[in-house]
Amino acid sequence: MSAISLRLPAANAWSTLKVPLARVTATGGHHSRRHLATETDAAVTMEPKPERRVRKEFAEKLKGGPGFGDFITGMKEPLTPEQAMQQAEAVQSKIPGNSRLPRWLKTDIPTGGNVTKIRKTLRELKLHTVCEEARCPNMSECWGGGKHGTATATIMIMGDTCTRGCRFCSVKTSKTPAALDAAEPENVATALAAWGLDYVVLTSVDRDDLPDFGSAHFASTVRNIRERAPQMMIECLTPDFLGRPELIEPVALSGLDVFAHNIETVEALQRSVRDHRANYKQSMFVLAHVKKTKPTLLTKSSIMLGVGETDEEVLQTMKDLRAVGVDIVTLGQYMRPTKRHMKVHEYVTPEKFKHWEQVGNDLGFLYTASGPLVRSSYKAGEFFISEILRKRSAVAAAKALAAEGRDGSNLRDISASIATEERKKAALDSASI
Repeated sequence: MSAISLRLPAANAWSTLKVPLARVTATGGHHSRRHLATETDAAVTMEPKPERRVRKEFAEKLKGGPGFGDFITGMKEPLTPEQAMQQAEAVQSKIPGNSRLPRWLKTDIPTGGNVTKIRKTLRELKLHTVCEEARCPNMSECWGGGKHGTATATIMIMGDTCTRGCRFCSVKTSKTPAALDAAEPENVATALAAWGLDYVVLTSVDRDDLPDFGSAHFASTVRNIRERAPQMMIECLTPDFLGRPELIEPVALSGLDVFAHNIETVEALQRSVRDHRANYKQSMFVLAHVKKTKPTLLTKSSIMLGVGETDEEVLQTMKDLRAVGVDIVTLGQYMRPTKRHMKVHEYVTPEKFKHWEQVGNDLGFLYTASGPLVRSSYKAGEFFISEILRKRSAVAAAKALAAEGRDGSNLRDISASIATEERKKAALDSASI
């Protein structure tokens, strides 16, 4: 096989490279070509490439450069791991749309005997709880009794589908939800009596599809509970009933202990947070009218933080609630249920919640529950509300003893008896309306 010689330029010389000619074969008068691999008779002589010094020079500069101590100059002592974590979480909490939860918002998965028992009964009687529907982080504490030993649950009546679409709420929505279950008031009362709870919160979806927005159904449920468990304390977290007095009054007079309606957020953010049929003035009117209807009834409302409100707006909202006679206020962190819901604007620190608790006390609320995991139906809050109600019963009992000239050795039994009789009387008054 013959080869041709090529002269290739090197750095300062010419090198010879021998490349074989392609083999040519004759087939039927036509030529076909088969390419062969390059072959050389001798190695090509190349001068070595200049040595790369970039990496070496960079490494040497790093060795002589600033160390960790240069980045913490001005500090007396380096941060401990706990201090570093706290600073990182403080920065993280102020990042809009940040999805990572600070450590103070992480809770255990709800478990335990009472949790299992309550879930089983709920399924058997086809009942719903806002604890599950709203994915509340306090479920285990509430259903299990918690450190205060006051076992509570929040039952959601009138179905699991709402006619409104608030941007923070994970409850299902529809313009035409299923019809009301006529047996629900009795089923709820049966379940609660069997659970042996101390305190129950009744709430509901909005039912704008009904002529009375569900007012009669709400009142009927309270009366049924009062008949089967007269000692149980009942709180109702109600819709706004579109601000109609004739629909608010039957619930307020049904025999409940606490009437709750949530303002949800500050006035400036109402339209961006709540459904367009709800508004600030309408909710304030509901709370004011309840006090007018029954002045001795405890009223309660709740504010979500972390949705873009300012401190001045939160303070004004608390002042407005107090001005319409609200006795109890709760403040908690907004937690985004799913990616379809509005984003968290800020994770408010526990220290800030502590500040709002003090503000609430200074404004004259009977009780202020303020914390990252506090919800409108909050376990610890219900414990303190229970204490308020018991103290009121005790005062009534003391007056009864004084009127009869007796001592107070059995004050607790008498106060409990008076509280039960008051609730029975309220239930009878409600039934006669």
